[in-house]
Amino acid sequence: MNQTDNQFTAEKPIHSRFYNRFLNTALIVGVSMSLSVATSLYAEENKISQVNQGSTLTLFDAIQRTFDQHPDLQSFQHRIKAQQGRVIQANLSPKPEVELTLEDALGSGNFGGLDSAQTTLSVSWVLDQGLKEKRSELASRGTGLIESERAIKQLDTATQTARYYLMALSFQERQVIAKRSIALAETTVIEIKQRVKVGKTPLAERYRAEAELAKRRLVLVDLEHELEASLHQLAAQWGSTSPGFNSVSGVLLTPPKVISFKALKKQISHNPELARYLSLERVKQAELNLAKQQREPLWKFTTGVRRYERTDDFGIVAGISIPFGGSNRNQGRIAEVNAKLSQNQSEADALRIRIETSVFIVYQQLEHSFHLSDMLALEIIPRLEKALKETHQAYELGKYSYLDWLAVQNELLDAQSALLEASLSAHINKIELERLTGTQITSPF
Repeated sequence: MNQTDNQFTAEKPIHSRFYNRFLNTALIVGVSMSLSVATSLYAEENKISQVNQGSTLTLFDAIQRTFDQHPDLQSFQHRIKAQQGRVIQANLSPKPEVELTLEDALGSGNFGGLDSAQTTLSVSWVLDQGLKEKRSELASRGTGLIESERAIKQLDTATQTARYYLMALSFQERQVIAKRSIALAETTVIEIKQRVKVGKTPLAERYRAEAELAKRRLVLVDLEHELEASLHQLAAQWGSTSPGFNSVSGVLLTPPKVISFKALKKQISHNPELARYLSLERVKQAELNLAKQQREPLWKFTTGVRRYERTDDFGIVAGISIPFGGSNRNQGRIAEVNAKLSQNQSEADALRIRIETSVFIVYQQLEHSFHLSDMLALEIIPRLEKALKETHQAYELGKYSYLDWLAVQNELLDAQSALLEASLSAHINKIELERLTGTQITSPF
C-alpha cells in the first residue's frame, strides 16, 4: 500500500484530534469489513437520526464500487489479456521452412546454361514439441501469478475503502456526542442565566457557560467538515469527485464477533501474500522445467525432391541436423532458477512467521478493546451519569460551583468518546485479523 494512501485530514486543535491520533497509529485492513449491525449502548437519545436511504451509502456498496471502478484494479484486466497473448504465443511451434536450391547451372563447359542443373525443393522443421509444452506451462503459471497479485491489490483497495468508511462513520457518531454536549451546554446556560438574574450566581459564570457552549458548537462544525472530507475520500476510491451520498450506514458501538485465536491461526494459509509466494513458486518451477528442456539440442529434419535436368530424373533428398555441444548447455540457467526457488521458499517462511506474530499481537489488542469497552459501558459511564445528576443537584443547592458541574460534564463526554474509540479500535483490529488470515466477510453493515 502506498504511503500516500495513509494520509488523513489535518489534525485540528479540538475534539477531533482524539480521533486522528488513534487512526494515525492503526492500520485498517481486510478485503471488506464485518462490522455488525449493532444496537447503541447509549440510551435512546444517543441513536443516530435516520436519513433518507437514497443518500446513505452501505459498506457493501462501497466495496463493490471499489472493485468495479478502482483505477489500479482496472489495469489488471490489461495485464491478464497480455498474459493470455503470451500463452497463445507459447503454444505456437516454429513454422516449417521451404527451400529451393539450384546447383550445377550457369557455369562453364558441361555446366553451362541449365542443361546439367539440379533443382531441389525441400521442407525442414525443428522438433520442439517438449519445448513448446514447457513454454506453455510457464505462460499459464504467469497468469496465476497475476491473479494472485490482483487479489493482493483488491485487498489493499478494499481496506482503504474500509478505512475511509470507518472515518466517516466515526465522524457521524461523534456528531451525536457533540450535539448532546451542545444540548447540555444550552441547558446549563439557561439555568445559570436564571441564577444570575436572582443573584445566586456571579455574572462571570454565565460568561464561562456561554464560552463553553460556543466551543462545543465549534467542535460540531469541525466534525461536519471532517465528515464531508471523509465522504469525498471514500468516493474517490471509485474515481468519483462528488459523492452521491451524504452519510454512511452502521453503528460502531457493539464490538464485532471474532473466532478464537487458535482458529485464526489455522486460516493464515489463506493470506493473499502467502498465496502469491505459492504462485511464484509454480512459476519458478515452470521456468526450471523449461531450462532443463532447453539444455537438450533441438533436432532439425529436412526432406524434399531433387530434379536432374540432364537425365530428366527425380530423386528424394532427406537430412537431419543435430547441434554439437553436449546435452548440458543450460546449467547456468538451471542453477539460477534453483537458487530463486530456494529464495522464494525462505521468504515465504519468513512471511508466515511475521503473519503469525502479527495475528497474536492484533488479537491481544482486540481483547483489550473489548475489555475497555465493557469497563466504560458498564462501570465508568453509568457512574459518571449518576455523578452528573448529583453534581447538578448540588450546584442548584449552592454546594458546588459551575466549574465542578462543568468538570463532571466533560468527564462524561470524554468517557463516551473513549467508548466510541474503543469500539472503533475493535473493528479496526477485526479488519486487520481478516486481512492477515484472508477470511471473507459475512456480515457487513
